[in-house]
Amino acid sequence: MAEKPEFDPSVLQGFYAQGFEIDLSWMKKPTQHQYRWRCLENRWQSSHRRVRNGPTLLKAFRNSTPTDVYVSTASWLNPIDLPRLRDEEATYPILLDHLVVFDIDVPPFCITNMELARQSAVKLYEWMKDKDEYAFMHISFSGSKGFHLFYEDLQREKFQIPDPKEREQKVRTERKKLLDLVTSAGHPVDTKITADTRRIIRLPGTVHGKTGWKCSVVEVETLLKPFK
Repeated sequence: MAEKPEFDPSVLQGFYAQGFEIDLSWMKKPTQHQYRWRCLENRWQSSHRRVRNGPTLLKAFRNSTPTDVYVSTASWLNPIDLPRLRDEEATYPILLDHLVVFDIDVPPFCITNMELARQSAVKLYEWMKDKDEYAFMHISFSGSKGFHLFYEDLQREKFQIPDPKEREQKVRTERKKLLDLVTSAGHPVDTKITADTRRIIRLPGTVHGKTGWKCSVVEVETLLKPFK
């Protein structure tokens, strides 16, 4: 049974219907990403068209009211109807890029735990400064219990591997090595996120369906201040 939201979800109908623009400019090519959302009736839906900007995404919502909106951490030559990793019958998709994303959550939600999550996010941000292979993109507040840290992978060789299956596996292997370094250093990240090339992550600028708060990009200067 779906968990009941903590606020009246009918407010979401007005939020997305009023033409509120979602900023996708932080992605190099939004059209290469997959977009999925959970509807009010707890049904999952994916965009059946390429999404080039916020207005295009809002058009995809027209026949449904999303409670939670996600975007793929990977970009694909064809992100529409992306097959599952274990689907042996479909044509293997061509991975073009994969963002390095770390998810830090400290449940349950309270001021004390949000401060712990903030401190953990800052520590990981500082730790990643020594990793020249990755370029910092942004940090976003998830809309609930923590933060997401986004990085661009500057090591492009693996994305040139001709065989698409070998290419994706190489990316997953490298992500796993990075994840092991991160967890060994004591950073409390969600281990299911970073190494998964088929993972979706909450889209900044959209509402969290349980809390009613917006998933928002946070300036580093703001993150350095104690949580209030």
